[in-house]
Amino acid sequence: MKVLFKLGKQNDIFQSAYANFTKRCLRPEQEILSAKNDYIEIRDLFVHGGKVEDFCNRTVKLSDELKINGNSRLSDLLINELSKLCINFNMQAKAEELLHIALENSRKKNDGLHELARLTDLEYLYKNLNDRKNLFNILQQKKECCKKVIAEYEQNVKNYDSILKKPTPKEGVQTQLAFTYSDLAHMLERRKPKDAVNLYTKCRNIYESLGRERETAYLNERIRRLSERYEKLSLKP
Repeated sequence: MKVLFKLGKQNDIFQSAYANFTKRCLRPEQEILSAKNDYIEIRDLFVHGGKVEDFCNRTVKLSDELKINGNSRLSDLLINELSKLCINFNMQAKAEELLHIALENSRKKNDGLHELARLTDLEYLYKNLNDRKNLFNILQQKKECCKKVIAEYEQNVKNYDSILKKPTPKEGVQTQLAFTYSDLAHMLERRKPKDAVNLYTKCRNIYESLGRERETAYLNERIRRLSERYEKLSLKP
């Protein structure tokens, strides 16, 4: 009976703490920085209490309620933070689900820089899972997103919905595009060497435009070797 009483009392503590957190989040005047600090505090309480899954379920419901009440900024912040927590605790399926929700939220806001960030999160997730099919798909989406952000960079800065972080500089987005071209090329080297050469060339051109001599020289050599291999394959009867 004493054990049951202690468990019940412990559950009451978590229930009460999350109820207070919910009330603070639902205040009309709630500031995003204050909410972020409150989130970290309540997250740590549940994590140390071994209630990560319970915390995730509660926070998804709270995010939905915030969105209904018109506070999409805080709703999106909770989803983004929750996806990181799920990744840290190897809750990969839940992390994937939340990241796709966050990605769609960014697209609805025409927030290309946050869209790019969520695509990068999914990229790392699929790399860790060795999920080549989904990784290739996400890299293709990331390539197009980078190109769009670079072409309309000033507008994307205006659409950047965050007061916690500064927007990624344009050169940083160009570098991400170069990485993406390189990753796609690497995945295509064996099956489609000609396509891989074209992608490595685009990657090389970006580094060249940024004055990155070391990367440019490395890619020139890689392109040369892959082109030679492609030519040999083409000559085979």
